[in-house]
Parts: sequence; structure tokens; C-alpha cells
Amino acid sequence: MEKRRLGKTELLVSPIGYGALTGITSETLLAGVRGGMNFIDTARAYGSSEMEIGKMLKELGERSRVIISTKSASRTLEGFRRDFATSLEMLGTDYIDIMFLHDVSTAENWRLVQNNGLIDELYRLKEEGTIRHLGISTHDNGDIAAEMMKSGHFEAVMLAYNAANPEAAETHIPLAKSLDLGIIIMKPYGGGVLTEKRSREMGFSITAEDALKWVISNKDISVAIPGMDAVEYVESALSVLNSDFDGFSDEEIKSISGNVSIKGREYCRGCGYCRPCPQEIPLPEVLALNNRWEVYYYADWAQMHLISAEFNKRIPADKGPERCTKCGICKQKCPYDLPIPELMENCVKIKQHINPA
Repeated sequence: MEKRRLGKTELLVSPIGYGALTGITSETLLAGVRGGMNFIDTARAYGSSEMEIGKMLKELGERSRVIISTKSASRTLEGFRRDFATSLEMLGTDYIDIMFLHDVSTAENWRLVQNNGLIDELYRLKEEGTIRHLGISTHDNGDIAAEMMKSGHFEAVMLAYNAANPEAAETHIPLAKSLDLGIIIMKPYGGGVLTEKRSREMGFSITAEDALKWVISNKDISVAIPGMDAVEYVESALSVLNSDFDGFSDEEIKSISGNVSIKGREYCRGCGYCRPCPQEIPLPEVLALNNRWEVYYYADWAQMHLISAEFNKRIPADKGPERCTKCGICKQKCPYDLPIPELMENCVKIKQHINPA
């Protein structure tokens, strides 16, 4: 596929890049780059991801061959400076192509970014040459994201957009395009739900390849960055990138999106931003089982028993959903505004199905 222009950065990127989440290795990264991906996104919060990218760059021996973006979620100047220095060290590079402020999704976070000197620091580092371009990452689907994009500070924006959550096509993507911002799409697989195995568990069917094709059919986006922590996922994405696919028709776009409409849309995408829970409940793991339960509830008793058994096996007895105190911290952090405390109540019922009180 032809490379796409990343907005006013004037960088040319492969339509599919590498979302280097926790768990990736230098080997999988190298497979992606040698297969044609030239954009890699990481973050300070992604465990050993930056270090693995650094290993890959050393083996590749061509820093200019890849465009690297990383992110800091710090809202203080001291914390941001610490994150940035660590990122340079872990990546083994003397510059970052695009530096993102990570998950600025609330009015309070946007206020902190502006008032704590982070914008001025980004400009200083750009002038210095250690940052080439400035970006903002957000899960907001309303006025906060629009305000940040219109601020004039940023050259690229990272948005969530996929067949299960297509709303950005009518709102933030056209706005970003009008402002000539590079548009990077995170969560093209909907947190893993838009893959063959997971989608069947949710009561519909879509392949990872079609989920990617659905996203890049929107020619206004610059690059989609699926998270890939195994070679088979990289190969799947490369099969799309190196095909002659030129986009789904408008009718196909609507048909696929309609097929993946999910009951109530109160399903967990598995992003993990709700962590850590003060009660040590493994929230994404618990909610992943809740996703499946909602699909099969009173529709498939065999599946209900299977899910309950799996729940009992995977979730430690002393860290179950009944420990939830409804403190609401997880709900405040959830970029999709899921009613997590209420969902925990439902998860207690899943346990009771196989272990009635």
C-alpha cells in the first residue's frame, strides 16, 4: 500500500503501523518493520516496550527507517521531564519523532497540561531538536478533544476508532483533517474484541484483517496502530498492508459496523486504564468474562456454565468482584465511561451461577 501523509508533520507513514504495547519483543518489532511498517507507537506506561524497541533499532541499524512516537501520562513538569529522559535512554535514540501527551481525556487533565508547563516544555524540546513533532492522545469523544485539537499546539492526534465505535468518523476525524493534523488510530481491534475468536464469544463474527481494513478504508486517517505481541498478529497485519486492498465501499463499511453492534455497548475493551483497583480486583480480566456472559445469558446454558467455570478458575477467590466498594475510581479512569461498579455487581452473579450461596 502507498504511504500516507501524516498531516502537517509531512511525514509519510505506512497505513498500518505497530502498536508496541506491553509484551512485544524486538523480534516481533523487527518482523513488522522488515515487512513494511515504518511507524511504531509506544509509551512510558507500556512496560518494557521502549527497551524492546531500542533493541530492535540497534539490530536494524537504521534509525531513520522508522518513525517512533512515545507518550508520557505525567501531568507535572518534573514527571514529564523524567519520563522523556527515560524514553530517550530506553529507546537508545537522541530524538523522538512524535511526542504525545498520553490520554488527556478530561477537562481536569487538559487544565493540568496547560497550567503545569508541559506545553512550553514540548516547544522547548522541539526547538532543541530532541522532539520533532508534538501530539495529543485522547479517549474523549466530545468537547475536550475538539478544544485540544483546535488549540494550535499539536501536529498529530491519536484517537480511538473501529467498527464497534465508528462515531469519530462523523466528529473528530473530519475536524482533525480540517486542521491538517496527522490522525493516528488506536484500538482498531476494539481492545481485542474485533478479532475472530473474541468476536464469536461476543455473539458476532469479524476477522482481525477485516477490522483493520475497515479502519484504513477511511482515507482521512494516516495510520492505524494495532497492538501486536506475537508474530502471528504481525503477519496478519502485514497480509493487509502488503495486499492490493483499496478500501471497503460505503455499503460494506455500514454493513460491517452494523454487524458488530454489541449489546448495550457496555463492554470492556480491555485497555486497562481502570487499573490498579484499590481492592486488587483484576478488573480487565473480570470484565472480559462479563462481556461473554452478557452475550450468552439465558441463551446458551452450556456457555454460561463454561464462563462461570472459567471465572472460578482465573479470578482468585480473594480478589473477586464482591470486594468492590463502589469507590468509583475505576469509573473515573475509564475512557469509555463504563459503569464498572455496577458491572462488578453483575460479575458477582456470574460466580454465584456456579457457586450459589
